[in-house]
Amino acid sequence: GASQGGLVLKGRRILVDPAVDRTTASSLAVQRDADGKPIKKAVGKDKRNMYLKNEGRVASSSDSALARDDSAKFGGGWEQLPPGDRARREKAFADKSTKLRSPLFFINPCRLSVRNLAKHVTEAELKQLVFGALRRGVEDGLATPKDAVSHWRAGGELPHAEVMRRATDPDLVCPPLNEKNVREVMPSTFIERDVSRGKKAGSDAQLAPSRGFGWVDFAHHAHALAALRQLNNNPEYSVEYAAGGRAAAELAKRRKGKGGKGRKGKGGGGRQGADGTEGEGDFVGEDGRVLVPRLIVEFAVENKVKSRQQAEKRAQKKANKIKQRIEQREKKRKLRRGDGDDGEAADGAEGGGERKKGRGALQREKKRARREAEEAAAAAPSAAAAAPKGKADGAPDKTEKKAKTKTVKPKKKRKKMEREEADLEDMIRSYKTSFAGAASAAVGAEDGGGPEGARIMKKTPGKRWFE
Repeated sequence: GASQGGLVLKGRRILVDPAVDRTTASSLAVQRDADGKPIKKAVGKDKRNMYLKNEGRVASSSDSALARDDSAKFGGGWEQLPPGDRARREKAFADKSTKLRSPLFFINPCRLSVRNLAKHVTEAELKQLVFGALRRGVEDGLATPKDAVSHWRAGGELPHAEVMRRATDPDLVCPPLNEKNVREVMPSTFIERDVSRGKKAGSDAQLAPSRGFGWVDFAHHAHALAALRQLNNNPEYSVEYAAGGRAAAELAKRRKGKGGKGRKGKGGGGRQGADGTEGEGDFVGEDGRVLVPRLIVEFAVENKVKSRQQAEKRAQKKANKIKQRIEQREKKRKLRRGDGDDGEAADGAEGGGERKKGRGALQREKKRARREAEEAAAAAPSAAAAAPKGKADGAPDKTEKKAKTKTVKPKKKRKKMEREEADLEDMIRSYKTSFAGAASAAVGAEDGGGPEGARIMKKTPGKRWFE
């Protein structure tokens, strides 16, 4: 047994492992499928997309050479940023790190947060800016197959073989853009506004001032990544869209006209820029150069619970729109066939798409029609009784006119009193009939029940207590 390097019992090798506690044993357990085969753990699974945390960060001189090369593709490293931009980026990264300590927060791979926006930029201009940057990013191949593989692996839903197969298809790595339907590529664009000083929507004069940041949603992660890498830290978009970009460009032009002379440090007079938010000192570095501010673009950090609620609301809204579209289509089809319910088709054809009445208006119409029918029915017998006998058929009747004018707007109290008087008269008439029948029967019995007694009763009726 010693020659084989282990314990052997009756020709079979014995494997010995150290004993472990229950917690360690549960962690070492192998999960198996229905066929008893072990389930392989997904490689690179990251439901919170933590691998995107540093995407959009600007590298400094202390970072690796690869990180510095990535930052230098457009706007350079950390040292080329104005002091205001550095402070904003540090604060944004600190807020992101604080939120991601909680398991409730995650990084949305299809939503970008755009900071350091100029106050004059609207939602339409932001959408135009991002879509143009996305087009250039896709053309330059900023979203690579390696990025697509990382995204699919983070989802943990695809096996390794399927991920590798998809990575070879360019249309799956970065889907082609549909420039005719921008909403399909970018479903929504939103700019945060100070609603205490205006409105969220309306004309430009009524719009609340921008807070300088917004969000852009994408249908595909590859498109969001390409737009981020094209926009973030790129001075090409600073003059028109970055806060203080125009003021920094004017300052650099003035200094260039003076032969590049200027004071070193953060001096510069401290005058405010064109948008009233930045001073000249915020754009001047320690060596006296003018540093242009840039857009700060990162993936948005969201709360899982709120994100789920928002997704449910969007799905419900979309379902309601589809339902309304189907109902309108069915209504148009009924109008074409002419089989609308209760003359609905004819009314719709005559009205030419007239607005549909509300439930309250329909109920009021029904009550009005019911009241008019009751008033007409009540006025018909009285009008017939009051009509003179010798009147011609076509001659106008004054009493009928009065009855019509009275039935237009009847008084509720008078109507109630007339109903009570009619009920009293009916009761008296019934009493009269019953008492008169009993009296006539008694007289007839005394007189032999002949017709003479009945005639006497009719001629000289006695007065009763109710008369």
